[in-house]
Amino acid sequence: MYDHKRGFSGENLKHIAFIKDTAKPLFESWGYQVVILRSSKDYLGFFNHIIQNPTKHKEHKGLRFGFPHTRSCGIKRDCKEKAINDYLSTIDDQIVQYIGICPEERKRLDSLHKQDNAVSLLEKYGYSQKMAMEKCSEYGLLSPCYELSKRGGCWFCPNAKSAELKEMKRTYPDIWKEFVLLEKAEGIANKKWNIYGKLSLHEINEQLE
Repeated sequence: MYDHKRGFSGENLKHIAFIKDTAKPLFESWGYQVVILRSSKDYLGFFNHIIQNPTKHKEHKGLRFGFPHTRSCGIKRDCKEKAINDYLSTIDDQIVQYIGICPEERKRLDSLHKQDNAVSLLEKYGYSQKMAMEKCSEYGLLSPCYELSKRGGCWFCPNAKSAELKEMKRTYPDIWKEFVLLEKAEGIANKKWNIYGKLSLHEINEQLE
């Protein structure tokens, strides 16, 4: 989630609508239980978290955390992985996680192979990304997020493509404006949205206009 109070998702808005209105009903019609997980934390809560006992930068004590680090993303850790792990901990039966990683994604597969009870069916059956997308299209299960990018993800991620950001700005201008203004917030430890990028959020916003 981007903001729990307003019920505003962190997913690409077209994608979350597809999950709720298309994918979930179809899977349930096939007899599968579908549970959409929601983290107890959100992006704005992470951004505004007050740093109490910093281990490295003592000068950051008392400041708000700010933007997540680009590589070791705290949003992935706190808002995605924790919600999944908390849910799995409620299940008594042995669990096998089927994760959509294609045979050509060798680095991700190497990481997957180090996990217990985690399997890529795409790798097992030799299904390439192209083949997987064709199969999804066959069943009406190709998310519209692929109209904007080759890979889905949080709309506020530094890795989001220009087309995704432009869609967000066009569809939800008030939320987008609020997001860009986070860059000018006071009392922030991590002030840069993308430490590897050449452009600030304000500069990207000007380009999108």
